[in-house]
Amino acid sequence: MDLSRLHRELLRSPTSLGVVSDFQSLRPKFIVYWLSHTDSTSRTLAAMVADGAASGTVVIAGRQTAGRGQWGRRWQSPPGGLYLSLALVPNLALNRSPYLTLASAWGVATSLNNLGIPARVKWPNDIIVDGKKLGGILAEVRTSGSLLETVIVGLGLNCFNSVPPTGISLARVMNRQQPQEVLNSLEGIAAVALYGLLQGYFFWQTRGDRSFIEAYQAIMAHVGQTLTVNGRQARVIGVSPAGNLQLQADDSSDEDQQFLEFESGKVTLGYST
Repeated sequence: MDLSRLHRELLRSPTSLGVVSDFQSLRPKFIVYWLSHTDSTSRTLAAMVADGAASGTVVIAGRQTAGRGQWGRRWQSPPGGLYLSLALVPNLALNRSPYLTLASAWGVATSLNNLGIPARVKWPNDIIVDGKKLGGILAEVRTSGSLLETVIVGLGLNCFNSVPPTGISLARVMNRQQPQEVLNSLEGIAAVALYGLLQGYFFWQTRGDRSFIEAYQAIMAHVGQTLTVNGRQARVIGVSPAGNLQLQADDSSDEDQQFLEFESGKVTLGYST
């Protein structure tokens, strides 16, 4: 990672970084730190925030030795991928925290779509292409009473690294697509990702929950898929106002529609192999 090149990429127009037209005036100030390796970019950044690091501080690493995904799962972090964490001070109620993960995933996926990568979101925190995992988000919060004091948004994105059978890399997708030139380097991808993370947050905050959920569902994978939950067949229909996965039981009639909601970790949505 060449920080000088990254800063040049961050000076590109928001359009060239995949930002939607509503946020063309977005000009965030990032304070970026690069590490050749660390145990976890989010853990490193959390320590920096505890020592006074400001909102907009970013840690990027060439590899992680103990990267973390959702529910404590280990995130494989071989060289060639993008591993970064961003500190935010959102001033939100604690019960709003599920939206931070949804908004982050939507923002990055939307930017990639605008640059020619057919990305979709896999509820709640994954970015996928062709049913395979391209990247994942982990938002970790620090609270003060009932408020979110600080949020560390961690992103792992497969770029030029090796991937497991259920994964896919940007390099592989770009071999058959015609994406924008900015995606040809880790520095360019990092700029796209950072703008994407903020894009998701600002879209949610300015448009509100309902409009955001509609936008999220528009690129949400697995809608219409039938799952077996608690011995019942149910179809994925989207996301509830609480940010939970929403399903409709197949054994309910039109007059007696039974909607089911599940928090993250209660239902598993698979990947293609």
